[in-house]
Amino acid sequence: MIRGRSRGGGWRFCASQIYLTRCAALFLLLVISIVGAGSVKAADSLGQLVMITSSHCPWCEAFEDDVGKGYDLTEEALVYPLRRHDFYKAMPDDLAHLTPATMTPTFIVMRNGAEVGRIIGYPGAELFWWRISEFTAQ
Repeated sequence: MIRGRSRGGGWRFCASQIYLTRCAALFLLLVISIVGAGSVKAADSLGQLVMITSSHCPWCEAFEDDVGKGYDLTEEALVYPLRRHDFYKAMPDDLAHLTPATMTPTFIVMRNGAEVGRIIGYPGAELFWWRISEFTAQ
């Protein structure tokens, strides 16, 4: 809530400031979506990054804290959007052809429905980004 000081020394609610802030935020989102949509060339590759995860996995939690929260805002996400799948649940039909993961986290890099590589485990953010860059450079 934004408040402004009135002349009488009390506080009053400034609805106009909230309205302007919301308008500016919506305009910024619109600009980002238009600019971002024009620069996507690799999104047509039909790739995805499937993360096999578990709620009991400390390395999965570390990934989420280090990388997962902001992954959707990266250029890599345009090429390989992140899709999470629970280790203990049956694979969906479109992923049933994959070799099952043996540990969590396992990141399966897919292009056009086929597996092109895996990252097994999470060794830290720096090594994760290095490994993902090997696939985005192709």
